[in-house]
Amino acid sequence: MEIKKHKKEVLLIVIIIAISCILLIVNQIIFSKPAGYLEITVDGKVVETLDLNHDTEVLVNGYQGGTNRIVIQDGKVHVSDATCPDKICIHQGTIEHTGESIVCLPNRMIAQIIGN
Repeated sequence: MEIKKHKKEVLLIVIIIAISCILLIVNQIIFSKPAGYLEITVDGKVVETLDLNHDTEVLVNGYQGGTNRIVIQDGKVHVSDATCPDKICIHQGTIEHTGESIVCLPNRMIAQIIGN
């Protein structure tokens, strides 16, 4: 009886590993699209769409007069300065892959990388 229980546990572990591998492959397929643009929204409305192939710096006017300075350099994006009190958007670091985003809740700004 103990052998059957042991076999069920091994089978369960194998199934969990197989499902994890499938999810990892699906995740890689979804996010392997080449990053093409940065879409910036403020309060749910798209305010800018920027090409990641062109180095640039833009000042985004956020909710109630707040601002975020977004820098695109070598296909990577980061927030260099913000008027929000906690500066979490600055500390989020650099993003470069499709689907990644930087969020500033006080300024209601989202900068998300989208594919071509």
